[in-house]
Amino acid sequence: MGSTDRVRVGVTLAADYQQVATTPSDIWQHLPRLVGLTHRLNAQHVIELGTRSGVSTTAWLYGLSLTGGRLTSIDLDPQPEIGEWPHWTFIQGDDLNPAIVSTLEPADIVFIDTSHLYEHTLAELHVYRWLARRAIVLHDTDLEQPIGAPPRPRFPVRQAIEEFCAAENLPWTNHPGCFGLGIINVRGRH
Repeated sequence: MGSTDRVRVGVTLAADYQQVATTPSDIWQHLPRLVGLTHRLNAQHVIELGTRSGVSTTAWLYGLSLTGGRLTSIDLDPQPEIGEWPHWTFIQGDDLNPAIVSTLEPADIVFIDTSHLYEHTLAELHVYRWLARRAIVLHDTDLEQPIGAPPRPRFPVRQAIEEFCAAENLPWTNHPGCFGLGIINVRGRH
């Protein structure tokens, strides 16, 4: 992408980002943190697991337009209707499918916002740990009972993070609001 195209993409994404960052949603308060982390780490590649309507996707795309990086998103559902972007690849499928995982390149940041089920989240952490160079970010750390989840454990995303980080000896930080956002320090400080 040439510098003129990059500027055009950045201007358009800035407006889209401003819209999602000021419209209340289940993650809107964390969007500046996503963009800030992208900038602080000078992220060149982010893997996003779970896109739903594309709110966090828009934040990642905007942040990556500032660093010259790219986004790879994976979801069971079809691509969200947020436009086509030259620095975005969308893959429809199961993020734990070995055929999909084997096609992915390492990323500075891996973002997990999928089923919120304990076993699934723990499996994602173990699989994507090896693709994350700097940080793993998870939404819904403060969600006590996700829709469709069994009653135990309570706060399944947080439980998966705590177990994973204890086993891997990795630090993590929780940011409250909008159901919580956890950042696991894979390397360096965030």
